[in-house]
Amino acid sequence: MVSLIKRKENGKIKYYLKYSSRNTSAQKYLGTAIPKDLKNQMKFFEIESYRKDKYGLLEKIHQNYLLHTQRIDKKILANEFHGFKINHTYSTQKIEGSTMTLGQTRKLLETGLSPQNTSIEDIVEAQQLGAVFDLMLSYTKDISEKLILSWHEILFEKTDTNNAGTFRRQDVQPYLGKTEYVLWDEVQEKIRSLIKWYASEKKKLNPVELSARFHNSFELIHPFIDGNGRIGR
Repeated sequence: MVSLIKRKENGKIKYYLKYSSRNTSAQKYLGTAIPKDLKNQMKFFEIESYRKDKYGLLEKIHQNYLLHTQRIDKKILANEFHGFKINHTYSTQKIEGSTMTLGQTRKLLETGLSPQNTSIEDIVEAQQLGAVFDLMLSYTKDISEKLILSWHEILFEKTDTNNAGTFRRQDVQPYLGKTEYVLWDEVQEKIRSLIKWYASEKKKLNPVELSARFHNSFELIHPFIDGNGRIGR
């Protein structure tokens, strides 16, 4: 949390920003007057301080992942990824309103048997999402506009051919809250800028932070009519 601090030092009034958490604290000198862009300065100081505060935790997550994936038996690792795919598909589809249970999702992805009393669209999109997940695991190159569009096309090629693999061609409104998404004619430019940002930061930032920031920006761009959450996740 960041707060504005006012102090009297050597007969002068001075202003500081103070960040405090359970683990650390930090200060930033603002000057002898409150800056006009105080709100922005507080925001960026909080973000930067939070990053430094959590850097050790992010590094621990990253290193633990590397150690686990490098040391574990490859067959066991493949089974873990398979289990994650099933849970991911189930959870992601549930967010979108699917009525399929975790057990039904597992049976569908492992045997191809469709559950009863479930819409064809839910079944097909669950299968397609599983296929995209497998492609993601085997993909070793950088993120690109072409890649994002190709995954979206696979996800919707059987249920929404008009929009599959294309950026939205109309503006969208948020379902809840006050989130504002970019205008439809700015989507491609914003996606390309985001990919350039990723390319410039991927060797500088911790992978956990990099993926979180990319995901947040991607969802705020909201490049598709449908499937933004599924492609982003």
